Amino acid sequence: MPTNVQTSDLPALIAEATALGAEFERRFGGLSATQLNWRPNPEEWSIGYCVEHVIVVNSGYFAPIGQILAGTKASSFWERLPLLPGLFGGFLIRTLEPGAKGFVPAPKAFLPGSTDIPADVMDRFMAQQRELLGLMERCRTLDTATIIVTSPAADFVTYSLLDAFRIIVVHLQHHLHQTSKLLAMAEFPAS
Repeated sequence: MPTNVQTSDLPALIAEATALGAEFERRFGGLSATQLNWRPNPEEWSIGYCVEHVIVVNSGYFAPIGQILAGTKASSFWERLPLLPGLFGGFLIRTLEPGAKGFVPAPKAFLPGSTDIPADVMDRFMAQQRELLGLMERCRTLDTATIIVTSPAADFVTYSLLDAFRIIVVHLQHHLHQTSKLLAMAEFPAS
């Protein structure tokens, strides 16, 4: 059962991100390029496309988190507004939960450039997971609930750094759920 990230603290999020990375590797690490790129129909995402999408999204968080850790991040106008961070963070977390009722399409900037995903996508994903976990570990000494960051999707969307980590983790949960359904389909290629 996935961790409910809405109320998770940073140590719980680190543990869940670690478990999710291992589960992605276990389920999809040995898949062929054909399997990674298989889609039941042209409108649905393949496993590889989902994983590439996660890489694209998560990479948008790394520079701001690095600036926070270095003490060089300046607050934007939107980050200084008192009510916005609490609204956006909780909304995004609830929307991304596996099995959530609403559907919010991914912003175009978060879509991979091609539906033909290279076979090394899992290696790149696992390398990024290690980098992400390293950043999360380094943030343990920070008050992540009071540090405000901007979403990589839109300048006016802000939330706490803790909610950013919650969003990253629930997004991983969401796509693990989505990709696992593909893997379980009878039509999924054997190799």
